[in-house]
Amino acid sequence: MQNRECGSCTACCEGWIGSDVIEMGIDRPCKHCTSQGCAIYQTRPVDPCQSFKCAWLTDDSPLPDDMRPDKSLAIVILDQRWRGNKVISAAPVGAKIPQETLDWLTAYSQEIRRPLIFMENFYRDGKYCGWKKTGFGPPAFVELVKTSIGIRDIIRF
Repeated sequence: MQNRECGSCTACCEGWIGSDVIEMGIDRPCKHCTSQGCAIYQTRPVDPCQSFKCAWLTDDSPLPDDMRPDKSLAIVILDQRWRGNKVISAAPVGAKIPQETLDWLTAYSQEIRRPLIFMENFYRDGKYCGWKKTGFGPPAFVELVKTSIGIRDIIRF
């Protein structure tokens, strides 16, 4: 069992995965996020702050040390469900997940035979304007992800 801590990583607080409970989202970090970490760490809300754990933090995490979100530039969740499928989900810390990280995730996805959904953020004139999902796994799953457009999948200009 690993005993990992966030340390200097603040990727989830920077808004890359968003929250309906705390006013944050892409390009809008939590107002309590500082370069030293959470300014209200001792009194932070249970939901989502205390209850959220990225895959790197979970007990018995299969992710290597260099997959910590601030190092790999991806926030990974291993036990997410998408349209009835148990999937690996990865959100970039920035515009796009680096190829080296994506290569590791796709290899791991194949190894454990679980589909992967990963995100890409889009910017126009330096401002966030939307995102898209991409699927990795069996062809039918990839096509389902590709053709499943929801309101949050639309790029806004």
